[in-house]
Amino acid sequence: MEELLATLPQKLITLYRGQQVEGEVVAILPSEIILDLGTKSEGIIPTRDIPKDQLDTLKPGDKLKAFVSASENESHQVALALHPPTARGGTRDVRLPQNKVLRGRVIEVNRGGLMVDVLGTRGFLPNSQVGFELLSKSKGGLESLIGQDISVTVIEIDQASNRLIFSQRAKVQDELLELLKAFKNGQKVKGDIVAILPFGLVVSVGGTEGLIFISDISWDRLEDLSGLFKTGQEIEALVLGVDESLGRLNLSIKHLQEDPFTAAGQKFSPDSSVKGEVAAVSDAGVSFKLEDDVEGFLPLSKMDPALKYEVGKTFTLLVDSIDARRRKINLTPLVTSTAGLIYK
Repeated sequence: MEELLATLPQKLITLYRGQQVEGEVVAILPSEIILDLGTKSEGIIPTRDIPKDQLDTLKPGDKLKAFVSASENESHQVALALHPPTARGGTRDVRLPQNKVLRGRVIEVNRGGLMVDVLGTRGFLPNSQVGFELLSKSKGGLESLIGQDISVTVIEIDQASNRLIFSQRAKVQDELLELLKAFKNGQKVKGDIVAILPFGLVVSVGGTEGLIFISDISWDRLEDLSGLFKTGQEIEALVLGVDESLGRLNLSIKHLQEDPFTAAGQKFSPDSSVKGEVAAVSDAGVSFKLEDDVEGFLPLSKMDPALKYEVGKTFTLLVDSIDARRRKINLTPLVTSTAGLIYK
């Protein structure tokens, strides 16, 4: 294993606070995500910083952009945050009132949401907190919102981690609340697509608006929706919830169908042998394409240093465990020789 680790590329990079970096997800823990930044120290970003729709689809080997909040913490790791430190020395200098509507300007967009400047202070507006009036204006893409003045409220100021979070949650009109009461969880609805965004679809449903996050469109991992849908297209979806504070429906397309992993996963059992084709190789391990397009993953710690893993090659491995939440099969090498084994 030492020889295998020695072959991985190493870089000497000096990081500074506020610098944007991109790393590869090595591990997803309950409270934090570990990233390989290509430096001598790994990066750590709290899971609470990641929007739920993005966290649900995140897996080892994915790339993730973040900002350095501390080049070295007490554990000698690089502390990261999804959004950059705010202006004017960070949130320690923020004097913005909470629960009051403020005017700000969109200055930047990323996969997780919008960076908004309010009175010279930068804060983050997550996708989950964006109102439909603004989403409906983004038919040309989120970048078209840069420079627009919008209304926001402050919902979180964390001075210790320089977090300033905005929301567009406001008092929803009584008429809209009455319309929302007609919808129940698990109900099938039809609607027309209003906008196609990197993180999902905005849908008009019976005089109300609905949002389908990209993670709720298909059981398969999707990257680009523009080639699959078009504005004005009628679709059928399932109501996951009614968000009265944002005046919208949370919808899903994939939950209209049974998760194919449920049936496919039953074909695999721990310690059974499987054949897999290498789909991708990363510093975290090897991703395999198994039967019925099920994903298998062999972590770096269990890779056989004597083997050369190349995309397209087929290997026989053992099932280590089944990860239903991440919809993948954890693998371990198949031992074909008893050499070196010690029996008691």
